[in-house]
Amino acid sequence: MARGLSPIASASGGSVGDRVPWGREHRRAYDERFDRTIMVAIIGEDLPEPANRVDLDPALADSHGIPAPRVSYTLSENSRRMLDHGIARAREALEAAGAREVAFNPLLRAGGWHLMGTARMGRNPATSVIDAEGRCHDVPNLYIVDGSTMVTCGGVNPTSTIQAVALYIADGIIRRRA
Repeated sequence: MARGLSPIASASGGSVGDRVPWGREHRRAYDERFDRTIMVAIIGEDLPEPANRVDLDPALADSHGIPAPRVSYTLSENSRRMLDHGIARAREALEAAGAREVAFNPLLRAGGWHLMGTARMGRNPATSVIDAEGRCHDVPNLYIVDGSTMVTCGGVNPTSTIQAVALYIADGIIRRRA
């Protein structure tokens, strides 16, 4: 059975919530569902949105009274339209390839995100947190070398870019120290 699965998997059982039975039918059902299965992930770029942010939680704090971070995220209309477009194109491709069933999960909420943009890099302390060397404008000798220095990631995994920026900043720290 050719089967196309969707853009995003679900944690509720199977790939899209359909559980494989136990007992005599297990192997047949497993083969039918997973032997010829493909999952297509639709990944889009969220544009910077003022409502999407990391700030300090007003109620939650650690044992020292330091406020915990709070992540606020709302899927914008633009992002929703990009996902819907990607899902429609994936469905067309899977059906053209002979898929007998196409299921989808329109948004994997528990999948996590690449949190970016909370410590923007820039020249102006009024509009950025760190300078081009990765040093905080307001806190001398504090360097930030993670994804928060970038305002967006272009819809792809930013790990290599984060590593490159971290190496660039580390090299600068070493150069200035010598």
